[in-house]
Amino acid sequence: MNKKSYFLMKSNSLAISAISATLLLFLILMPSAKAENVITTGTTLKVLPGTSLVSVESLVIKTGAALENAGTLILKKNLTNENASPNSLGAGTAEMSGSTSQSITGQNVIQHLTVNNATGLNIGGNTTVNGNLTMTNGKVSLGDNNLVLGPLAVIVGTPSAAVMIVVTGTGELRHEFPAGFTGTYTYPVGDDTGTPEYSPVTLVFTGGIFAVGNYVGVDLKNEKYNDPTITGNYLNRYWKLTGFGAAGLVCNATFQYLVTDVVGTESKLSCTQVDPFPWTTYGPANSATHLLSANGLTSFGSFTGLKSTTTPLNQQLANVIIPNGTTTCYDAQQILTVAGNGTTFLVENNGSITLVAGLKISMLNGTKVNNGGFLLGRITTTSDFCGSLLNPLVASNDNKEALGVETIIKSQFIKVYPNPTTDLVVVELVDGGTTANVTVYSMQGGKLYQKELNGENKYQFSLAGRPVGIYMVRVQSGDRAEIAKVVKN
Repeated sequence: MNKKSYFLMKSNSLAISAISATLLLFLILMPSAKAENVITTGTTLKVLPGTSLVSVESLVIKTGAALENAGTLILKKNLTNENASPNSLGAGTAEMSGSTSQSITGQNVIQHLTVNNATGLNIGGNTTVNGNLTMTNGKVSLGDNNLVLGPLAVIVGTPSAAVMIVVTGTGELRHEFPAGFTGTYTYPVGDDTGTPEYSPVTLVFTGGIFAVGNYVGVDLKNEKYNDPTITGNYLNRYWKLTGFGAAGLVCNATFQYLVTDVVGTESKLSCTQVDPFPWTTYGPANSATHLLSANGLTSFGSFTGLKSTTTPLNQQLANVIIPNGTTTCYDAQQILTVAGNGTTFLVENNGSITLVAGLKISMLNGTKVNNGGFLLGRITTTSDFCGSLLNPLVASNDNKEALGVETIIKSQFIKVYPNPTTDLVVVELVDGGTTANVTVYSMQGGKLYQKELNGENKYQFSLAGRPVGIYMVRVQSGDRAEIAKVVKN
């Protein structure tokens, strides 16, 4: 025999018992009425380092029994642990490598777990893996149970639709993190509803303190998020992130979806946190890579991709970038909030966005429009939300005060006067002569005037012959952009 010892338990039925409470690489085998291998109450089965134990039949650990595996336990069928509380199976490796579907049942703490079964592994009780989870072949289905990866756990292998963790029940794939963890972690999750589909979640942590026993968990559904106001453009997929024991959390999240998930037009989708309410919308979907991104998360919830044709009641735009060449529109039946609370909103050069609300648009600290970018906001009283350019903007300033006919964003570097006016309007740069771009828009959003100021601190234009109403003046200077409203009597 070579250096390893192999114990093949393959009689019709075997019960593992012992003369004393510990078995050290020798077995006393007793017939049993069941076709399974049983570690009986009061018995400890030990697998020493450097040795392998092969169980051809299912292995059962009875209440009050123990398995101390310091080598390799190769299971061809199921593992059942009847101990009521979480039970460590030792510092070795448990390998699930049967030819038919296998299961791990009970409250198990496993150091290293290898999955090498093309027909799959079912988790029938909460299971913790503290070392390597080696995914060689087959899917791991959680059902309504959690699979917890300890702070030092590592997933080994190349996940795919054939090699992944299925999290479509109420069970979550959870990972504990070291106290000061920063960096990237990918959850290799997907669904097996009909066609197996791999749709992982990647989290990049930039801040947070993780307490002992913490976790961040993921599950998903291969269906539309259950909200009747989501219509038109959406994904038949959503992910739920949960967390426990993390303070000061800051992370960026990406969600991989499939083209077959898309209903409507993919290029219209944005990553949206649909729970908790109200919706928080992040950046547009990347239709080339089929990725959703939510940057700057400080809490968790449910995420999907959508651009609903039913306008949400309220909506916040957080850490959104409107890229060069992108034109889009966001709306809310009542209040549309832009940036604030440490988040940002950026319109890049040649990006264009229209904001529409039924009551108020709040553009808070963190809102920025780069030179050459375009932002138009309007209030609608006729429910003509994204799609037409009517009615002037009513917003709030950084202190969330409704401004009505006052300056749209509390002015810091421009003055616009006289206001109201019957003809001439002067735009003055408070900081004095600098480089700035001044654009004047009509009530319908059409561009009336545009002037580049180079060293000048004033620009004058005329509204003579223009209809009575409200006009907008937008001034861009470096990384600052301000909008003011001018009333013509």
